[in-house]
Amino acid sequence: MYPLKLKPIYWNSIWGNDKLARIRKDEAICGTSWEISAHPHADNEIMNGEWKGKTLTNLLDKFPKEMLGEQPRNKMLRLAYLDAKESLSIQVHPQDAYAHIHENDEGKTESWYVVDADENAKLIAGTTASSLEELKHAVKEDQIEDFVRRVEMKAGDFICIDAGQLHALGAGILALEIGTNSDTTYRFYDYHRKGADGKERELHLEKSFDVVDCKKQCEKASYPLEESHSEVILDREEFTVEMADVDGSYQLKPNGKTFYCLSNVSSDCEILYEGESMPFVFTENIFVPAACSDITIKGKARILISYIR
Repeated sequence: MYPLKLKPIYWNSIWGNDKLARIRKDEAICGTSWEISAHPHADNEIMNGEWKGKTLTNLLDKFPKEMLGEQPRNKMLRLAYLDAKESLSIQVHPQDAYAHIHENDEGKTESWYVVDADENAKLIAGTTASSLEELKHAVKEDQIEDFVRRVEMKAGDFICIDAGQLHALGAGILALEIGTNSDTTYRFYDYHRKGADGKERELHLEKSFDVVDCKKQCEKASYPLEESHSEVILDREEFTVEMADVDGSYQLKPNGKTFYCLSNVSSDCEILYEGESMPFVFTENIFVPAACSDITIKGKARILISYIR
């Protein structure tokens, strides 16, 4: 197996911005880009090597151990860019047990690394409501915006949103989302925005109230660029995220037990693998199978390395 370059899947979103489009010089991008996914709703195509033209799902079906190591199929991660000109809906994701029963999907815990942000950009992370009853009253009175906890975000900031936590990515933020293999979102509130059909988008209040936990809060962490620096910035049962500020070279040594998702969130560099070199450009994401041999990242760039411990 070898490092897999993947073709992004772009979805135009009602709240989409053009930050990623300008970086990638592609005017077609507006909102969401699925970067690494084998979810039924988006399955990335491989762009390099022997398996060019196949999808991640094709390889997971054919080579489950070589691709994922000791990790079960439902532990596959999903990475996407969210590029928000307007705030996303105020929403919540279900836990595993609820999602399995009601959605035939996995629960969703997600993290966001901020690649770029407008001045004073904020996101929502949690509610100030002290009880489910208070939150229900706020929704009924169309006052939910008065009961949310806003967090200012800058480039280099990182935050993790647990399943069951009320949240919304804010206007002016381009974020890389690293999360579990789920595409289930329940909307509390969507600012009365109307879709292409002229109608307000659907809310999912009953399911939202089923899964929301008013006590769930989280804090951001800030990571200015440093030279030759590496640390684990998130370590959970669902997934681990390591940040490597490469200045020269960095070696990744897969051990056959898990896969790795590499995300370039700062500047172009290159990957050396079995005597060959391939570019690893800013905003690109690469899937490294568990059975891959050692690879070297060469150059000066910030790389996020996501995996299951």
